[in-house]
Amino acid sequence: MFGDLHIHTTKSDGTCKPKEVVQMAKNANLSTIAITDHDTLDGIDEAKEASELYGIEIIPGIELNSYDDRQDVHILGYFIDYKNNDLLEKLKDIRKSRINRAKLIISKLNEIGINITYDDVLSHTKESFSFIGRPHIAKAIVEAGYAKSVKEAFDKYIGEDKPAYVKRYRLHPFDSIKMIINAGGIPVLAHPGLLIDKEIIKHLIANGLKGIEVYHSKHSRADTEFFKNFALENNLLITGGSDFHGVDVDGEYLLGTVKLDYKYIEKLKECNLV
Repeated sequence: MFGDLHIHTTKSDGTCKPKEVVQMAKNANLSTIAITDHDTLDGIDEAKEASELYGIEIIPGIELNSYDDRQDVHILGYFIDYKNNDLLEKLKDIRKSRINRAKLIISKLNEIGINITYDDVLSHTKESFSFIGRPHIAKAIVEAGYAKSVKEAFDKYIGEDKPAYVKRYRLHPFDSIKMIINAGGIPVLAHPGLLIDKEIIKHLIANGLKGIEVYHSKHSRADTEFFKNFALENNLLITGGSDFHGVDVDGEYLLGTVKLDYKYIEKLKECNLV
């Protein structure tokens, strides 16, 4: 049996609904998946309902976007209590900050002659405004004819240091770990091979990190080998997932391309029971 423990849906920045993802997992011969939408838990109930039809085990999860003043550091949470009121309130605050940021970006775009509206952006979010990010704004820019591609929209208007860029509210990774632990979850470092400065990992461990995503669609073979050895040496749980969002920018379909051996999922479960 195998699992894919890094999957996004339309509840954040994915293109497939939670129930569709569960059906796809069945077709990919997976036994277990984790729904790990960015900064939201909204897709878990729908996935669980679909799991009864397709016989797929659902691990409730989340991916918290955080930053340590030098780089993005994403923390995955597994077996999280997705009904935890304190966590839900904090996620609501994060969602409000996303909405405010989107409106500021749109205002800046309007000032430089890019005439799109908040409603134009909402039309690209799939699930109302549960998750609004720059990719949705970029799609609205393209649709309005101001750029030929999402990449061009970023490069010309909304990328870092571009005229309509607005910094987002960012959790510190230590705070992300604490939020997950306080909600009964297991904090795991996402795609460590993408980190600019890997020195942060030892500090994350000191602050409660329990696992590391060894297997990931953007990890090289050398990355996988290095982080597997690192996990074993530091007594960290080993996880893995495709980081599926739908069909990616290169036209690749990632769900199930990273298959985590079920023995690692059993280790996660054991840790969850401690």
